[in-house]
Amino acid sequence: MTALAVPPLPRLRRTSGLDKLRNVDWPLLFFSLVLTLFGLVAIYSATRGLDGGSTFVFKQAGFLVVGLVALTVVAWTDYSIFRNFLGLVGIATGAILVLVLLVGTNVKGTRGWFILGPLSLQPAEFAKLSLVIILSALFTGRTGNVEAPRIMAALAVLGGIAVLVLAEGETGSLLVYCFIALGVFFAAGVPLRVVLLLIVSGVVTFALIFSLGLLKNYQEDRLTAFLDTDAVAQGAGYNQRQSEAAVGSGGVTGQGLFQGPQTQNGFVPEQETDFIFTVIAEELGFVGAASILALEALILVRVFRIAQLARDSFGTLICVGVFSMLLLQVFQNVGMTLKLMPVTGITLPFVSYGGSSLLTSFLAIGLVQSVAIHRHRGKPD
Repeated sequence: MTALAVPPLPRLRRTSGLDKLRNVDWPLLFFSLVLTLFGLVAIYSATRGLDGGSTFVFKQAGFLVVGLVALTVVAWTDYSIFRNFLGLVGIATGAILVLVLLVGTNVKGTRGWFILGPLSLQPAEFAKLSLVIILSALFTGRTGNVEAPRIMAALAVLGGIAVLVLAEGETGSLLVYCFIALGVFFAAGVPLRVVLLLIVSGVVTFALIFSLGLLKNYQEDRLTAFLDTDAVAQGAGYNQRQSEAAVGSGGVTGQGLFQGPQTQNGFVPEQETDFIFTVIAEELGFVGAASILALEALILVRVFRIAQLARDSFGTLICVGVFSMLLLQVFQNVGMTLKLMPVTGITLPFVSYGGSSLLTSFLAIGLVQSVAIHRHRGKPD
């Protein structure tokens, strides 16, 4: 057996359908659904004044249905099976990311989309889950005793996905990938010096990206505008200035659903996707914004709890990876809205418009539910 081989899985007692239903984390599913329905209302408010605005809601609702089906299938499947197909997961992820570079469609400066009739899919979103699975499998059973070859393999996987996604012109996903890796590394017991090295490497990489001119001017402006308090209103800081105004005008209870001036007049660009939080904060005020954040927090708490109850380190690390993915996205998206973080195009999980984002979020919850459902099958490692 090579140093990086994944140990074979033992034969485990089958879990009956009734056992699976008992083990489902119903609060996690409930919070995810409520948050998505909340998002549908916000998307409708953000797009109701546009030609064909209702299409946004119908598409998102369609992806909600697909997401629920995908969640059910993944949750009912024992998550340990992914260790047996680890090579296939890696190859498929790399192939799709290369394919989108070759034949994908350029959308708003990012050549990272497959356009299938009225639908569009972004492989960089699904690569987040591939990274969670691969890193978790590499460190399974090695908690506190991580060999150097596994760390190097993990860094190679992270670097390979990051390079392909960066070649598409997608910068926001890089932050998510790095945070997923940090979470899994920390939970797996990777030495602190290696974690610090990863952080420093990430900072240096972003610095090189800027200094070598690998980003287009508008991308650089978006990433740095939040630091410039004097950014002109029509320049790179326009989105965040309008977002600040919308959030500030919401007060405690908001302007009223479908009554927000900034929202209804379309002053905030991309308000149904990147800046969906402004719609909620303006029209439902602090109460609405706090409710959204509370639901996101409750999802994170449930994911963390399932990580603690997992039957093996693979399940624990999967939950930690999903936890890290969702946490970073919530923090970055809300921070971007409040001009505390750069504009990166990272969506608010379950709330922002976007089929790929919503489907990825539900698949992630499906993975976590699988860990919860199959937690009593035995202790493989």
